[in-house]
Amino acid sequence: MKFPKIKVNNLKNPRVLLSVVLNISLLLLVLYPLLQPQLANATVTEGFVRLDRLSTGQAISGTACLKSTLTTQTATTIVFPQGWIISSTASNWTTTTTNLPTDPSGGGAATAWPGIGTATSVNGLSVTFPTTSFVAGNFYCFNFTGASSTIGPAGNNQNGELETLGGAPYTDQLNWAASIVSSGGEQVTVSASVSATMTFSLSGNSIALGTLSTSTVSSGNVTETVGTNARNGWVSWIKGAQGTTTLGALHSTVANADISVPTGTYGTVYDLATTTGYVIDADSGTGAPTIATAYNGTNTTSGGVSTTLFQQMASNTAPTAGDTVTINARAKIPATQTAANDYSDTLTITAAGSF
Repeated sequence: MKFPKIKVNNLKNPRVLLSVVLNISLLLLVLYPLLQPQLANATVTEGFVRLDRLSTGQAISGTACLKSTLTTQTATTIVFPQGWIISSTASNWTTTTTNLPTDPSGGGAATAWPGIGTATSVNGLSVTFPTTSFVAGNFYCFNFTGASSTIGPAGNNQNGELETLGGAPYTDQLNWAASIVSSGGEQVTVSASVSATMTFSLSGNSIALGTLSTSTVSSGNVTETVGTNARNGWVSWIKGAQGTTTLGALHSTVANADISVPTGTYGTVYDLATTTGYVIDADSGTGAPTIATAYNGTNTTSGGVSTTLFQQMASNTAPTAGDTVTINARAKIPATQTAANDYSDTLTITAAGSF
């Protein structure tokens, strides 16, 4: 294109001046596509940049999402608001594509942003990430984290941009804004308390062994039920009232005689199939509590009780709604056992939650 030579003095001529203006305008129209990247023939139907924190001074991280008709992509740029501290080291800007949000409009799960990865460049407030081609209409998202980058001062209407680049180049642009509040101003502390609970009961308060025998083991039982929300569960103990410190007994006031634990001390398990005496056995029920060794007997084996010390009988190391333990009293007598009808003992059974 050849433009006419114009002398400076000729500019005073209105016709010449109009010609200059028209020629300059024509030149700008010709050169504009070369000076300004063209916008893609695309439409952003929805998108957002969601920050993980909205208070001043917090580390920058968040999620970017976009749905567009644009398909050819080569890069993605997030432009952050003025006054924010943005690390200029590209490797500080990392991305992930897990735990992505659902599409607020369509309701479907987000698709991982194609080709996204660690940033390739940082220019002031603009951070650029690698990207590959989209499928038009898909809802794409990625998570980003900027090490050594922090949110700026509090204030409303803090503007940024989300841009996808591609073509010759073409630019698809989404404006976003954030409202930044004072430190911690976007967080709510929820507090509550749970009261300690404990339940305890026995299915009965007596065990009748009847007339004792020299050849068979007499037995009777009650069931203990324990419930608690103690984080370490519960423990149950037992203590007798008759006999010696280490050897509990069924005592007769009339005969002034005892049917006691066979021999030894607490902690020993005895088998009344081969010996005589009075013992206590515990069996695990609902919740499968642990039975202490001294009381972990079978049909004829059991342990003794103390008259002065509470001995651990059963336990559970976790909270429970209602564990059960069957407590069996068993006795068998020798042929020389003094006759009387008032042999008895009083068992005290207790339990506590381990909070």
